[in-house]
Amino acid sequence: MPCIVKNKLFSLIIKVFLKIKYIVFGKQIFKQELLIRKALIEKGFKLKKLKIVCDHNLGVNYVNGIKLGIKYPDSFYNKATKLIPSNKSLNYYFNGNTAESGKRSILLKPFQNLKGSKIISSNEGRVQKNKNKFNYDYFKPFAESKFGLCPHQADWEGDLDHMWTYRFIESCFVESIPILFQGAPLGKKFIDGFKYYWDYEVLKDSFNSDDPNYDKEIAKNNRLLAEQMFCLTEEECKLISAT
Repeated sequence: MPCIVKNKLFSLIIKVFLKIKYIVFGKQIFKQELLIRKALIEKGFKLKKLKIVCDHNLGVNYVNGIKLGIKYPDSFYNKATKLIPSNKSLNYYFNGNTAESGKRSILLKPFQNLKGSKIISSNEGRVQKNKNKFNYDYFKPFAESKFGLCPHQADWEGDLDHMWTYRFIESCFVESIPILFQGAPLGKKFIDGFKYYWDYEVLKDSFNSDDPNYDKEIAKNNRLLAEQMFCLTEEECKLISAT
């Protein structure tokens, strides 16, 4: 069979497969879009009257042409903050995908044996039906942790200046100070204004990684800034309503 015919046949098979997958399983929607939809509903908006466009690579949402960042429902923020204990029992926390392709397991390895470190490899957050649901089992130990490990993916091919992660936002929500990784950093615009540590700072002796110095004031300020940045504000709602 000629190579051209083979390629056309292969392309046709792929198209048919994707069509069947869409019919059987439904459209796969990014968590980003599910979150902002839920956030808008909680603010009283009717989704039928809104045009929502999400750019996952840049971490941007457009609602009727209004440019917004990543947005969480108020209910997520409120539930997360209620889990924050007066005294945190864990030092470091990570719960998420550690597939070899993202090299997260390599980035996280130095933290695995540190005192008070809890690292869980899980794909729970990628399950479509769970993406717009508040995961108590995920957030409770996160809230009990002084620091949140927030690696991106070391082999990410997107715009490096706009690298972002849900985990950074969620870390701030529960007053867990984010730890970023030089091997997979986040974009400067995304983390602007927040206080965080780099992995190399934490791992060196001067930081005292067995009993890290946790600053409650820094954690609180991060939480308040995260609410302002990553939940819909009154001003943003007015702009959307005006459209």
